Amino acid sequence: MDREVTEDELRSCDGRDGRPAWIAFKGRVYDVSASRLWPGGTHMRRHQVGRDLTGEFAAAPHDAGVLSRLPVVGRLAGAQPRELPRLVQAYLDLHPHPVSVHFPIALTLASAIFLVICLAGGTEDLADAAYCTLLGAAAMAPLAALTGASSWWFNYGRRLTGTFAGKAGISVGLLAAGTATAVVWSLNREAVADREAVGWVCLALVLVMSGMVLSLGKLGGALVFPPRGKPGRKR
Repeated sequence: MDREVTEDELRSCDGRDGRPAWIAFKGRVYDVSASRLWPGGTHMRRHQVGRDLTGEFAAAPHDAGVLSRLPVVGRLAGAQPRELPRLVQAYLDLHPHPVSVHFPIALTLASAIFLVICLAGGTEDLADAAYCTLLGAAAMAPLAALTGASSWWFNYGRRLTGTFAGKAGISVGLLAAGTATAVVWSLNREAVADREAVGWVCLALVLVMSGMVLSLGKLGGALVFPPRGKPGRKR
């Protein structure tokens, strides 16, 4: 660990033409040349060697313990690794945002499906199912937003990239749309069940919310699996 590796040296170790394959994480530089998980200098067809992957590993479905199996080359010049308090790290290791965000996504889509079937001629009970499901989605949305904000704060160093700005904007819109839909629906539950015009208004709002949660899921997926040629840390 006494050896200092410059950023230029790290970039040159890209695993090509016989060169070693190195990656950096939290100030340490690791050699992944012999790892079968980095064929051709790429992990999961997304993460490239020769770079500091601290930001990208923050969203990985595993903890940093997997790096303990790799040989350490040295420390990255200019890096200032920051150790988090144990309780905070334990919280982050639970991956609370990926867990919590699945609930508003699934429940919002389920509510839309139930309401479509109801308005298309299904039973009135489906309207109640759609309403209760939507309330569940609305209840989970703030938790998903809070865990997402904490992940951005601790894991991603509070860098407001386009992806995070998009997620923040859509989240605010989703909370507003969810509140409006819940209020309108709660005041007209019988009218919705009777397939009156307000039911179609509620359906339109739920469909808008469905588009929002799908967009949030796509942006979240782009953080874990960045588009090829567009590493997550540079977005």
